Amino acid sequence: MLSASSLVQDQIVDCVSTGRSPTAADLDTVAARMWRESARDRSAFSWGELPLMATDRIAAMRSAVLALQGSGLL
Repeated sequence: MLSASSLVQDQIVDCVSTGRSPTAADLDTVAARMWRESARDRSAFSWGELPLMATDRIAAMRSAVLALQGSGLL
């Protein structure tokens, strides 16, 4: 399912609306966009240069999991 807004990524809409689990690619795509858009001076290409264990990468990945799967707190 596709998003009706450019502000919400297609992966988020698809996972939430269908209940499917996100793939590793979904997580990486959503996390990269969250990280890139959280600071104006970040390049779209710098996500690939960020170390895997960098605090910023971990925080973005955790945020992507929440966006794609929800918190589970109902």
